[in-house]
Amino acid sequence: MNDRDDFTQQTKNILCKRVGGKCSNPNCMRETQGPHSDMHKGISIGQAAHITAASQGGPRYDPDLTSEQRKDISNGIWLCESCAKMIDNDEKLYPVELLKTWKYMAEYNQRCIINQTDNLLKTENKSESRKNIACREIKKALENLHVILQYAYELWSHNFKESFDGYDLADEIDSHWNLYEDNLKYIYSYHDKQLILYNIIAEYSLDLGAEVCDEVDKYLRLLNFSFQSDNWGGYDNYWQCFFDMISTNIDSLNTHKKNIDNFLHKIYTA
Repeated sequence: MNDRDDFTQQTKNILCKRVGGKCSNPNCMRETQGPHSDMHKGISIGQAAHITAASQGGPRYDPDLTSEQRKDISNGIWLCESCAKMIDNDEKLYPVELLKTWKYMAEYNQRCIINQTDNLLKTENKSESRKNIACREIKKALENLHVILQYAYELWSHNFKESFDGYDLADEIDSHWNLYEDNLKYIYSYHDKQLILYNIIAEYSLDLGAEVCDEVDKYLRLLNFSFQSDNWGGYDNYWQCFFDMISTNIDSLNTHKKNIDNFLHKIYTA
């Protein structure tokens, strides 16, 4: 008995076509379709991967989805075989929101290609206006920051939410630092992404206007939090306070990001 909610062949074909047969991972973008040595055949090294797992126990499984939702095209992303395996081998590093961002970017890129229009995320035309450059820079910086924050929230909800609270969380991280080290180092890189976003706003504030700047400021203010440290390793509750901040503010961060995206789209297309 097959308990998997697999995609139909039609859904797989459409997912492939919507990205022009290329891998949706923006760091890969490998062509997945090509000729076979037999002139009557073609080769595909691509896969229609599930964003949330097709069956219980799989990577990023969401029990709240129905069977129809799991095999719907909205839950699929076209990837090369290597990237499809990669995202399932480390689901914490490749959470749902990141894969949805990849899917959106890949489909948007292909739409721009076939319509022969500028790509908001990639255009490097030096003659374009400062306003459009500002929109692209803010969009890219915000995406890079938000992906890390979403990853942090997923790490907290899957590993700490139900089992650790307050000082227990700090003790858990201190006691098992080797277990969480790579994850936390990746999350800590949000400081650099945050600084980049601050600098871009400072440079392009007049081009972007008050609405965008105010919304970005509200977004960044949500990342402020206080922690205590004795500065020599005996006591430090940084991660306890950080995850308190993320768990409390993630919904507001998502709302402000959506507002910023909408403002940027209006400015860029004006």
